Amino acid sequence: MNSLAYAFTIQGGSFWGQFFLNNRLVSGSIIILIYIVFMSVFAFILSGYIKKIYKEEPVWLDPVSGRIVKFFEKIFGESPPKGMKFKEYFSTLLLFNASAAIVTFVFFYFQNLLPFGTGYHQYSISLVFNTVTSFVTNTNLQHYSNPLHLTYFTQTFVITGLMFVSAGTGFAASMAFIRAILSENGTLGNFYHDFLVSIFYLIFPLTLLLTLILLFMGVPQTLSPYLLVHPILGLGYEKLPLGPVATLEAIKNIGTNGGGFYGANAGFPFENPNWISNLTEFIAFTIIPLGSLLSLGRVFDSKGFSNVLFGVVISIFVFTTFMTFFGEYAGIPVLSNIGVMFTGNMIGKETAIGISQSTIFASGAVFTSTGAANSILLAFTPVGILGILGNLILNDPIGGVGTGVLNIFMFVIFTVFISSLMVGKLPEIMSLRIGAKEIKYSTLSLITHPLLVVIPFGITMLLPGVIGVTGNPTPDVVTQIFYEFATAAANNGSEMGGFLTNQPYFNYLDGIIMLLGRYLLMAFQLLIAQSFSSKSPKVQFGRSIDPGSFLFGLMLFVTIVVLGVLSFFPILALGPFLSWARDFGLVLRWFH
Repeated sequence: MNSLAYAFTIQGGSFWGQFFLNNRLVSGSIIILIYIVFMSVFAFILSGYIKKIYKEEPVWLDPVSGRIVKFFEKIFGESPPKGMKFKEYFSTLLLFNASAAIVTFVFFYFQNLLPFGTGYHQYSISLVFNTVTSFVTNTNLQHYSNPLHLTYFTQTFVITGLMFVSAGTGFAASMAFIRAILSENGTLGNFYHDFLVSIFYLIFPLTLLLTLILLFMGVPQTLSPYLLVHPILGLGYEKLPLGPVATLEAIKNIGTNGGGFYGANAGFPFENPNWISNLTEFIAFTIIPLGSLLSLGRVFDSKGFSNVLFGVVISIFVFTTFMTFFGEYAGIPVLSNIGVMFTGNMIGKETAIGISQSTIFASGAVFTSTGAANSILLAFTPVGILGILGNLILNDPIGGVGTGVLNIFMFVIFTVFISSLMVGKLPEIMSLRIGAKEIKYSTLSLITHPLLVVIPFGITMLLPGVIGVTGNPTPDVVTQIFYEFATAAANNGSEMGGFLTNQPYFNYLDGIIMLLGRYLLMAFQLLIAQSFSSKSPKVQFGRSIDPGSFLFGLMLFVTIVVLGVLSFFPILALGPFLSWARDFGLVLRWFH
């Protein structure tokens, strides 16, 4: 290589290196866009496969998964599977989940008597209740810290088992809803069949694939309790906890469960070793929810409908993500004004991952119902946490495995109704007339989420002793309590903290909120499905509203945002908005 070429190579590499180093705003924005592109591409690829599951078409896993499903159907006594109406389908769903919860409750409470249980403390009844309800509802809110509080047996069989149960239940419910729209037989299908198909055709294969990928990236999978490390400067050894991390990490992300093997969640190097694993895990917990929404265009032979849904949810995601990123990039004014080199708020963030990858990960975790975290949300700036809360108050725009489809249809039905009133036509969706029953249950579904947040929040604010404060709570405390109930009601499970969450009051109250946020909403949604299943397509006589049009997408976007923001605006004004104004000196002196 001649000197000119050598100089050009060095200077070129130095230029781009210095450019991205000195332009963190540009490089961070590019990284976020790369994450969104990868998420969208992989979700689109999976959407074709999900479409075949929804329409019960042959897939390449039939020779293996089909036999497994038939084997378990014989055990359940449901071979061939019989059709169930709402009452039987939903009661079977509840009974199945309740049975899993009761069994795991016993295993969890007596974990110190089970294998690999030596030295572990017994949990309180309130914490066991909170943990079991958290994992069976796909919330995975953790009022404890791993890996010191759970045995390997509890992690592998109890926690991981509930992750499969909750994810499979959610997707099974979405299968019933889609089937009800497509069929006219008056039934929702068979819950056991739908659950088994969800597990063995979709969730388990993707979990197995992700487990292998994580193993190659260095995520541990062992029964060895500790890795002994001798510090360079120091005496003795440090014990680094290991365990069967890869399997739990895989289903945690694929099933949009959240939680984590370690207390630091995805901020711990063994759970999230590098930027490649960070991107992989991000794709893993967005691929099924977003892929399910994209599949709807193929399911209903309306490409425009899936484009509208994709455009709406991605617009929300881009806005909230960049709000969080800009908030963290701007950081804390006090630090930026003292003359030191300041490149954003790095407090509570993994240095190797940085601000951009921390914010996109946190935003994606609440964009879905995953709730995983690779940074400390309590350390986020007020504007940064506003972006996170934006997705939470919308009940996780694309939801979890299966539940995202149910949630978005509630907004679609409500939007169709409003739009039809505006143009003076009868409301219909997918050639099915929307009547009073559908409007009633979709409205109940939409208002249940804010009620599950606002009512407990108001009661808790009247009990200052519960949160350890006296007098008027600060804006930060308002935000922390609001976040606690918002994440429970949305079955998200991400934790902001800032106060003692592991106390009977929050353990029981959060548990009840999580149960209602999961099963009450699912009941309303399946009631709508039952109504649809008994309807015949109406004659296409001057279609009222085209769900694949740009105007409908705009109306859907406005409906989602307005319903979310207006429901919680007073709390947001007293919490993160006031904190933001205070930090940037925008609060009038008399208001202090």
